Amino acid sequence: MSLQPTIGIETHIELNTNTKMFCRCGVVDTEDPNVSLCPTCLGLPGALPVPNKKAIESITLLALSTGCEITRKGMFHRKNYFYPDLPKNYQISQFDLPVGLNGELEIVIEESTDNIQIERVHMEEDTGKSTHSGSGRIESATSTALDFNRSGVPLVEIVTKPVITSSKQAVAYIEELRQLAIDLNISEGRLEKGNLRFDANISVAPEGSSELGTKVEIKNMNSLRSLERAIDYEIERQTKAVEDGVEIIQETRHWDENKELTSTMRSKEGSADYRYFSDPDLPNMYLSEDFINQVKSTMPQLPKKQREELVDTGLSLKQANILSKSDVWIKSLYFKVHKQTKDSEASFNWITGELQGQMRKSNIEKLPDWFSYEYLSEIIELIKNSKISFTSAKVILSELLNTDSTPNEVAEQKNLFQENDTDKISEMIVQILEENQDVVERIKTGEDKLVGFLVGLVMKQSNGSVNPGMAKELLLKKIED
Repeated sequence: MSLQPTIGIETHIELNTNTKMFCRCGVVDTEDPNVSLCPTCLGLPGALPVPNKKAIESITLLALSTGCEITRKGMFHRKNYFYPDLPKNYQISQFDLPVGLNGELEIVIEESTDNIQIERVHMEEDTGKSTHSGSGRIESATSTALDFNRSGVPLVEIVTKPVITSSKQAVAYIEELRQLAIDLNISEGRLEKGNLRFDANISVAPEGSSELGTKVEIKNMNSLRSLERAIDYEIERQTKAVEDGVEIIQETRHWDENKELTSTMRSKEGSADYRYFSDPDLPNMYLSEDFINQVKSTMPQLPKKQREELVDTGLSLKQANILSKSDVWIKSLYFKVHKQTKDSEASFNWITGELQGQMRKSNIEKLPDWFSYEYLSEIIELIKNSKISFTSAKVILSELLNTDSTPNEVAEQKNLFQENDTDKISEMIVQILEENQDVVERIKTGEDKLVGFLVGLVMKQSNGSVNPGMAKELLLKKIED
C-alpha cells in the first residue's frame, strides 16, 4: 500500500514593535530576566489590555501580502489553558474571526514553483519563557525558571492548509515566509532568537484517499535542518505504524535534536479544550477600508516580484530565488553590476560566491565605503577580455576589500596583467619545447594530459603573467608543426 504524507505548518512570527501587544512595556532583547513587566503582562487583577495599533497594521500587511481576505469586523478571544509561563491562565488570541483568511504563498524548489495555501492569519500575544534546569525537558528538570520579558509580545500566527507533501516543501515555505516578514519590515525573522517559530502537523493516508490520516503535531524544531529531519522521521514512523497495523493516536510529540527522533509530549487538544470566548476587556476590532488601503500603500516589492525581475536579467529561477532571499545590499549590488556588465552569470557568481566568501573570511559584515560596484564590474570585464586570470581577479578583489584602490591600480602594482603578446609567448614556448623533447614525443603518441604540464612550465617561467588559454593554444600549434 502506497501512503501519501500530508503536512500543515503553524508558524509564529514575533513582530518588531517597540512595545508589547496590550501594554506599554518595551519589547527587549536581553538575557536579563523579568526586566520588562507590568500588571497587564502578568495578568494581575484590575489590569486592562489596550491593543497595539502598530501590531495590527503589521498583521494586516502580512495578510494582504499573502493574498488573504481581510476580516473587516473581527475580535479578540481568550484561549484558556494552564501553564506556569501564562500566569493569567488564558492567552489573548483570535478564534473564528482572524484578520486574514484563504491566502497563498509562492515557494521555489530548484527550478519550479508551487503555491502553498494559507488557511488563516491571526493575532495573539506571546507567553513567558520557561527554562528547565538539567536536561532542558520539563519531566526531568530539577527546577524551572520563569522569565516574563516575552509575555505579551505581539505574535502573528500563520496556519497553512494541509497541502504540503514533503519536508523540502515545508522548508521552502518557511524560507519564503521568513523572507516575506523581513521584506515587509515587520520582524527580524531570526530563528536563533525565536523571532520565528514553527510546528508541523503530519499525517499519512493511502494515496488517493479523500480522508486524511490521524494528525500528529511536532514541536521543538528550532532550525530549518531540524524541521526537515523531524518531518522525514515522523513520516517514516507513521508509515511503518500503518503498515504494521499499529493505531496512530492524535498527540503532540517532541523532536529530540540529539537523538533525531520524536517522542510523546501530551495528547493533542482540540479547540473545545481551550474554551474560546470573546475577551470582555477588549472591544471588537473593525478594520475600515481606509485603514486597509493605508496599510496596502506601505507594501514594498514582494519576493515573488523580485524573482520575476531577477529572472528577466537572465538568471535561472534557482539563482533568482537565492538572491531574493539575500540582504538588500546584495540584491542592489547585483542589479548595478549586471546593468554595467550585461553578464548575469558572472555578476551572480562573483557576488554570491567570491565576494561574500572573502567577506566572511575577513569577517567583514558590510562593504567598505570606498568599494564601488564599478570595481566588481571592472574585474569581470578584465577577465572577459583576458587581461587578468581568475586567480589574479581573486587577489585583486581581496585587496580592494582592504585597501582604497582600483582594480587597475592593484593589477599594475602586483604585476597581475596577463601577457597576451603572441610573439613573446611563442619565444618562451620554443625554449620550453626544446628543453622537454621527451615530453613532446609522449604527447605526440597520445599522452594529451602532459600538455597541462607544459602549460604549467610556461606559467612558471612567466611568473603567472601569461594567459593560460593562449599558452595552451600556442603550445599545441607548435607541437603539431
